Amino acid sequence: MPEKRVHPGSSPFPTWHRLAFWRQGLSPWLLVAILLLAFGLRLHRIGAQSLWNDEGTSIALAQRDLVTIARDAAQDIHPPLYYWLLSGWVELVGTSEAAVRSLSAGLGVLLVALVFALGHLLAGRRAGLVAAFLAAINPFQVYYAQEARMYMLLAVGAALAFYAALRWAAEASGRGDGRGAQRWGVLYVLAAAGGLYTHYAFPLVLLAVNLVIVVHIGLLWRTAPTVGRSNLLWWLAFQVGAGLLFLPWLPAAYRQLTTWPQPAATYSLVGALTQTSQLLTIGPAAASWSQTLLYSLPFLLLLRPTPRSPRLSRPVAYLAPVLWLVVPLALIFGLGLFKDAYLKFMLVTSPAFCLLAGRALVPFFHRPRWLKVTESTLYSLLAASLILASVVGLRGYYNDPAYARDDYRAIASYIEAIGRPGDAILLNAPGQQEVFDYYYDGPLPIHPLPKSRPLDPAATRESLQALAQPGGRIFAVLWATDESDPDRVIEGWLDTNTYKALDSWYGNVRLVMYAVPEQAPTSPQRPLDVVLGSDGEPPDRIALLGYSLLDERLAAGEIAQVTLFWQVEETPARRYKVFLHVLDAGNHIVGQRDAEPGGGVQLTTLWEPGQTIVDNYGLPVHPATPPGTYRVEVGMYDPETNRRLKVVQGSDGEVQLGADRVWLSPLTVVHPASPFPVTALDVQHRADARFGQLDLLGYDVYRLGSAHQPEAALHPGEVLHVNLYWQAVGQPREDWGVVIDLVDSEGTARASIRGEPALDFPTSQWQPGDVWRGQFNLALPGDAPAGAYRLYIQPIPPVGTRPAPFRSEPIQVTR
Repeated sequence: MPEKRVHPGSSPFPTWHRLAFWRQGLSPWLLVAILLLAFGLRLHRIGAQSLWNDEGTSIALAQRDLVTIARDAAQDIHPPLYYWLLSGWVELVGTSEAAVRSLSAGLGVLLVALVFALGHLLAGRRAGLVAAFLAAINPFQVYYAQEARMYMLLAVGAALAFYAALRWAAEASGRGDGRGAQRWGVLYVLAAAGGLYTHYAFPLVLLAVNLVIVVHIGLLWRTAPTVGRSNLLWWLAFQVGAGLLFLPWLPAAYRQLTTWPQPAATYSLVGALTQTSQLLTIGPAAASWSQTLLYSLPFLLLLRPTPRSPRLSRPVAYLAPVLWLVVPLALIFGLGLFKDAYLKFMLVTSPAFCLLAGRALVPFFHRPRWLKVTESTLYSLLAASLILASVVGLRGYYNDPAYARDDYRAIASYIEAIGRPGDAILLNAPGQQEVFDYYYDGPLPIHPLPKSRPLDPAATRESLQALAQPGGRIFAVLWATDESDPDRVIEGWLDTNTYKALDSWYGNVRLVMYAVPEQAPTSPQRPLDVVLGSDGEPPDRIALLGYSLLDERLAAGEIAQVTLFWQVEETPARRYKVFLHVLDAGNHIVGQRDAEPGGGVQLTTLWEPGQTIVDNYGLPVHPATPPGTYRVEVGMYDPETNRRLKVVQGSDGEVQLGADRVWLSPLTVVHPASPFPVTALDVQHRADARFGQLDLLGYDVYRLGSAHQPEAALHPGEVLHVNLYWQAVGQPREDWGVVIDLVDSEGTARASIRGEPALDFPTSQWQPGDVWRGQFNLALPGDAPAGAYRLYIQPIPPVGTRPAPFRSEPIQVTR
């Protein structure tokens, strides 16, 4: 067979334009596949996360009539168009999380289609398909396509305005047939006006569009002055048309933009560029290992020359996506808008980024073979890095709780589970009312505070006094405190007059629980003469004068109210934290509170010599704690080193010199009035296994001491802590036992423990419906192999055959 001859200067390998999937006949099918991919990614787990504060506002506004929506939006910082569209949408699909977010998901797919159309217009069909694919998998776009807010509509408006303007430029300059020029101009006017009615950041896009058209008209004026002059007049007419359509809303926009409070912006240029690159490539959920490489690669996209556009001049086709990307970002930086709350404005530049990537990844043609191979390698690496960035970002967004939205769903569920008469709910930012009402169906009264901005301190304290019922609890849902209460009037009053027992973050919102005392002590009920000291230079000395434990007998799930009285002779050099622990006979923690004194306000470095510090702590006892007597310990530690202060002086017989804790009066925990629901227990892994009259409801597993970070790696030689949650189906008549084995992948038990399902509380004393927690520690040998382990949980009946054990999910052990 004769050897195939290769034309000089050509490649012996098939070029991209010869591959079947680039043929004209398959392009529509490729586009359909890309749009289906975009649709699937935007619908995947769309209702999995809770609505956050602003989404609650969207739903509340969308359920009002159009006139009311306009009136309420005039008092907000967002125009009404998105709310109008959402109002019609919820009439069709309902108000579930997935339903209200599906409007943004549909707009996200439309944006991908517009990116293809723009890429096709600017650099050809292949560039359009590549850009559309990158937009389909872009995590920044997927994130906001699953949020019931106007940002995806803003991005669609930007893309539509750019596309209409460029099509008008092509038709009006004689590169098209000319008959559709004015129709594209009208579409631009509608898109521009719609963008202005969508978000007040849309002028950033309009400036970029106008710069591109100015370049187009300037080039046209040089070769055809008459046509250039005509284009300029028509373009000015389009701007006037868009302005006239927005004119009715202009007074409201001016009022809100000039009076709305602006958070401070502090950033470095390098940090801002890094964060911008992160958002455009990986999105809001970024992995630390990928920062150095993936954040810097997008800037290479600006260097790639554009292929010749069939409709636009090469300078216009080149500058359009560049200016679209650079101008809004430069204005965001220059106007002081680069703040965490405003980073979502950058979504308008995401289509431009995808267009630059699409044109950069279309291979060169008609180049020497050695250059073609070099460029193919470079751009293959760039393509792989962009795809990898999307995969990393999407995986983090879908699966990592650290990047989840504010979880009002979990907050409302928790309050519903443990709330009781006499409790109250406080919302520090009244705007939370809509989203909290969306989830909360309980009977507790809800108090939005403060009632005005700026906050009225006297009126706010009076309201707090009224809602704080002695013996009750306050559930404070705190969001955006720097704006609603910058002087901490609300938290300061609560820290002084109540006992803080819980302070947990649910995204960017906090749930803080306070116990209201019948009467707060002003002096120690139990005096002490204990001095805690550090081993630093100079050493700090802190005296514990005494304490008050308001109720030494309480039910599981209640809050022990402890007041500590401190004093120093010299102001400590370091900030120390106080720890209070309730311990069972096996030294397992059943109640814990670690915090700086005074709710984090009375820092030890601010204490004055001779001043008596009255320090309140709410010490919550876990709702599934079995009845019994429990020890209470208190002490201080340096949070930077985790070293506890030692007892250097003590006159109480229970105090030992050199000890790193002080024992207080024991607590007696009694049976609660009714079992707590499973939702109040915060079970890490749910289970549904029945053993006779016992149900295993679930379990927690984490490295001992890492309850706050349960995903922390477990290594050989460390201790695995296990919590088991049981429920009595009937009245157990016998005392059951339980054996827990930690088994490696080869079936060998590497650690084992045997005990009661709940320590020191035999199952024969359980009542029907009771829910209790048993705690166990399994020490993993130092020579244990790495790999996947499982817990085998084997309940042991007093007589008869043992039931089959329950197997846990895999537990990874790493070296």
